[in-house]
Amino acid sequence: MNITRHPENSVSWIDLGTPDMETTTAFYTALFGWTIAPPDPNGYRLCTLRGQLVAALGPAEDPGPPYWTINITVSDIQSTATRFTNLGAQIIVAPTQVGTLGHAAVAIDPVGAPLSLWQPGTHTGMQLNHEPGTFVGISLLTDHPEQAAAFYRPALHWNSNPEHTELRLSDNSIAATSPPPGKPTAQRSLWLVSFASSRPDADAKQARQLGATEVRQDANGDVVLRDPTGALFGLTQHAR
Repeated sequence: MNITRHPENSVSWIDLGTPDMETTTAFYTALFGWTIAPPDPNGYRLCTLRGQLVAALGPAEDPGPPYWTINITVSDIQSTATRFTNLGAQIIVAPTQVGTLGHAAVAIDPVGAPLSLWQPGTHTGMQLNHEPGTFVGISLLTDHPEQAAAFYRPALHWNSNPEHTELRLSDNSIAATSPPPGKPTAQRSLWLVSFASSRPDADAKQARQLGATEVRQDANGDVVLRDPTGALFGLTQHAR
C-alpha cells in the first residue's frame, strides 16, 4: 500500500541499529528484496522496495543485542517530549533538528521499551507498507502491559482493551501485548516490528537458511525470529 501521509501518533518509520552492517544488509536484501542505499555520512542507509522507502539501517549505538526502533509521527515534538517526561518516560535524546528532514527525539517508555518521536519535515516516513517485505504492525513485548497502557493512553492517545492485551493506535491498527521471549534486550520491554508475508512459513524457513533463528510461532501462523545479529522481528500473514 502506497502512503502519502501518516496519521499523527502512528508509526511512520522503522530503523535498525546493527553492529554488523554487512551481515544485516545481506540478510534483509535476500529475505525481503530490499535495495539498500550506500551510507550517508553518519552510516545511515535507506532501504527501498520497488523504489519506495520502507526502512533504514544504521550503526548500533546501544550496547547489547540490536533492535528495530519504531518512530512515531507527532506534530509538536517538544510538547510530546515534555508530556512523555511528565508521564514517567525518559527522553534520552532531546528533540533535535535533522537538517530539513524533520526533528527527532529518542525515549524509553516507563516499562523500558525504546521508541523515537518524529516531527516530519521533508521526510514523512515509509512510502510503502502492508505488502510482503514491508512494515505491517507492532506489538509490545512486556511483563507490564497495564503500566504500558496507562502511559500510552495520555502520552499518544492510544486506547487499550480492559485486559490491556491490545493497544489501539491512532490509525486504528492494533498492537498486541505479550510477555518477552526470554530477555530480548537489556531493556525490560521492547517494541516488536512485524513485516508482511504472504507465506510466513516459507519466509521463516528462508530466514533460517540465511542465518536467523526462530523464537516462536503463534497459533495464527505469525512467526517471531532473531536476525543473524540478534535483532527480533516478526513475519505476519498478509495476502498480496
